Amino acid sequence: MKKLKSVLVLLLLVGASTTAQAVDCRINGGAWFTGNPNMQVPVAVTLSADRTRIMLEGARLECRYSPGQGPAWGQDYWRTGNSSGAPWTPGPKFTGHGTGLRINGGFYNSPVPSGILIATLPNDKQTYPINVSPYILVRNFPANPINVRVGDNLGMLRLTSSNNWDSSQPQLSVLYTAANNFDISPSTCTINNNAPIEINFGNVPQRAIGTDPLSTTVVSNRRLTYACPDGGVNSPITITYKGTSSSFDSRLLMMSNPNVGTAMVRAGSAVPVNGSFLTRITNSGGGDDVTFALVRRNGSVPTAGATSGSGVLVMGVP
Repeated sequence: MKKLKSVLVLLLLVGASTTAQAVDCRINGGAWFTGNPNMQVPVAVTLSADRTRIMLEGARLECRYSPGQGPAWGQDYWRTGNSSGAPWTPGPKFTGHGTGLRINGGFYNSPVPSGILIATLPNDKQTYPINVSPYILVRNFPANPINVRVGDNLGMLRLTSSNNWDSSQPQLSVLYTAANNFDISPSTCTINNNAPIEINFGNVPQRAIGTDPLSTTVVSNRRLTYACPDGGVNSPITITYKGTSSSFDSRLLMMSNPNVGTAMVRAGSAVPVNGSFLTRITNSGGGDDVTFALVRRNGSVPTAGATSGSGVLVMGVP
């Protein structure tokens, strides 16, 4: 009987140790995850109202003190970071960009310290929010565009729970993925103060339109000005002519009339659509003179009537 009693005590101790390792958490009111959860959630990628951060929002993380564990006076403490890594690791789309976590309304830029207290959960069977949201910083110097697509890996959030009555430390990881497409230049530097550049060639006889962007006489000259809000920015930059190219010449932006396209010429060369040219910002400013040229397909006479098209100039870095 003494041996049997000893075995029973050992089993009870093992059982108590195992249940003390669990936590209960859920996202967006979904199923509860327990143990050491590895979770995944799609979130909206949006620009904050003040245009200083790209927010990753829509993950409502909630946790509770696991039912049946510990004393009535027990408390769980949720903190940033766990043994698997840093509190926040951004995904590949954000390589080289500043990131951080908004915790209970406060902003912590990366590297976010481990051990920041997020929430204290009493043993009362209630559900409590874990208020953490990742973000990407919009920079005050030139940067390449960010192009997020649905399903992209945005990053990993890591948290740890502890309590006031044993040494267990359950861990939680949440993989954030994109719920929407999102394109942005993550820089406050601008081209022409972000104002639209309207090119109006006016009324043009069809046969007056040339067939080469360097020799056509139907042109419109424009000055591109570059500016960064912070002083002292000195950097090479690229200006990309973004859009859909015409079917007959990759240097030309497609227009509503299939026999007509528009080129952007700089320094004697046509910049291909979705191609770029190298220039520079010095002491937070710069500029280039460019020419927009209307071009027709060789051997064609474009149909009379209005024609239109649209493209985007994007600042980046080499």
